[in-house]
Amino acid sequence: MDQKKNTAFNWSFPNALDFVVMILWVFISQVAAVVVTSAFGLQFPDMSMVESADEELSLWAQLSMAESLVIVYPISMILAIAGILAYRRMRGGRGRIARFSIAGFNPSLILGGIIWIVATQIVTEPLLAFLPDVPNAVGRGFFAILVSVVLAPIFEEIMCRGIILESFRAKRGVVAAWLWSSVFFGIIHGQITSMVNAFVIGLILGFIYIRSRSIFSVMILHALNNGMALTAISFGFGNSTFAEIIPNRSIYLGLYAISAIIFVAGFGILWKMLAAERRREKYPVQE
Repeated sequence: MDQKKNTAFNWSFPNALDFVVMILWVFISQVAAVVVTSAFGLQFPDMSMVESADEELSLWAQLSMAESLVIVYPISMILAIAGILAYRRMRGGRGRIARFSIAGFNPSLILGGIIWIVATQIVTEPLLAFLPDVPNAVGRGFFAILVSVVLAPIFEEIMCRGIILESFRAKRGVVAAWLWSSVFFGIIHGQITSMVNAFVIGLILGFIYIRSRSIFSVMILHALNNGMALTAISFGFGNSTFAEIIPNRSIYLGLYAISAIIFVAGFGILWKMLAAERRREKYPVQE
């Protein structure tokens, strides 16, 4: 009877409860960073100002937001990563902190990854079109580029692929690690549309990380993805679909068909790779 009770829930790290605790800690870290920096006089502009029809007011608010974010964001991420690592240690968890292999860096894999991401964005946009628009939460200008294209790929990849994925892989296997790290990546983006989009992108980033065995590959791929998104926002296409950007219906349908083939082929290759990784875990080669 006691044995059954003990096996009813696996308390070893990481489990579902640990996952929730780590997610909550990320949001607590964000709030703490805002509270601490606000105590020193740092303020974020109101979102109504960012989205104002007054172009001068909107531009000022976006620049101001980026200036504030470049201070708050790294503080919140350092708190989040440090807290997650401390929690993992306390719970007796194991796993490396990312794979920093230069040997695994593969430019062709990154090129294929960015094509796959764009194709995935095109294929999934009919679903995302039913969700709320994503507000410009990073602002504009040099500091927005610094946060989105440099800081976010570094911090988020170390946390999501480097710590969360590696922690789950050490105990739960590669498939669970790939899925849980992608869910984690989606949830920390906060807004529902961003969550769904980030989850799907996270599946691709997780695959590239597992395949390349290098955090640098996914940092660069993440940076390229964010750079494209920021460029679209800068040109006023932040919440536009490809169907709206490409007025010719035939061209759009042809692009969609090609993207669908890339999307399906990409996830087919991904699943084969995960199956091979599972076999290696189950039957490790003895050297």
